[in-house]
Amino acid sequence: MAMIEHASSVRTFVLLVVVGTAAQMGIGCSVQLGPSKGSVSQAAEIRTLKDEVVRLEGEHARLEGDLQSLQADLSPAELDRRVGIPVANRVAVASGSTVRLADSGSELRLRLRTEDGFSRFVQTTGPVQVSAIAFDAAQLPRSLGDWTIDATSWRSSLREGFTGTAYALDLPLPGDFDLSSGMEILIRVEISDPRVEEPLASEFSIPVTGPLPPRTPA
Repeated sequence: MAMIEHASSVRTFVLLVVVGTAAQMGIGCSVQLGPSKGSVSQAAEIRTLKDEVVRLEGEHARLEGDLQSLQADLSPAELDRRVGIPVANRVAVASGSTVRLADSGSELRLRLRTEDGFSRFVQTTGPVQVSAIAFDAAQLPRSLGDWTIDATSWRSSLREGFTGTAYALDLPLPGDFDLSSGMEILIRVEISDPRVEEPLASEFSIPVTGPLPPRTPA
């Protein structure tokens, strides 16, 4: 009888140990698997950030594709300008451009600026083609002349003054057309430069002005 009671006590003790161990394991698992304080909000924030990263990566890929598409349509000169190398892309008329009448002969006075996309003056090499047209009383066009300015003459015409940097061309006009003060003369200019694929062309009108008044002696 004593042997049976001892065996029963041993089994009871072993059973208690097993149950206790199982309970501890269950508690440990619940601690590991259950949500800790703030873990749910942190997980939600992580998911939000991951979604934002995916969105930004997609936007970057789209913009990269747009940039490559734009670059494919740009000329080498335009690409140089976009990356910071100034290249002239237009001709602007500077102040002082006029047809000056004088007793000794009329003169076409052109003041031209070659500029980049930010309106900054950029030197060009030439040569330059200039045409001048006037309109008679019947509003029919009459050519006043065509001029070719070689690269050396174009370079030497560069001037720096109070109104900025510009090219100054003073071209004599023929006397076989009756010009009067207040008329408008149509000018066409084409400036060549190896950095642009086609000559820089511009058409504009300038006024005809009378001779300068004589200076009064001091």
